Amino acid sequence: MKKRELMMTIALDQKKVNELVDRFYDKLLKDPYYITMFKDRNVDIELLKDRQRVFINRLVTEGTAVDQDKQASQVKQRHPFQISPERAEIWFQTLKDAMYEMDLDVTLKDRLIEKVDFLLNKII
Repeated sequence: MKKRELMMTIALDQKKVNELVDRFYDKLLKDPYYITMFKDRNVDIELLKDRQRVFINRLVTEGTAVDQDKQASQVKQRHPFQISPERAEIWFQTLKDAMYEMDLDVTLKDRLIEKVDFLLNKII
């Protein structure tokens, strides 16, 4: 594991991951589109939050090209539907807003944003 990736793992402990996910969904669930989409799909928000926590942990601990390809494949499997660029941007901006509200290392934020952006573009 590279020094930078090790630093990310250390910097984003489970408590921070939980806080980030909670902040993110608190914000996202104020958007009428996502409220309706989750309701129409009968989504268990707590289960979704648990999956998001695992997803974020993996993003900050896995860093090779093989890992990135594996993550992209998993994202496509879990999201077999296409998302519009506008909806993706709202989702992504909501995540970034939640990160920027928190006391997180700037390098960590930038790296996480870079990885999420890469994966999000796989389902747009």
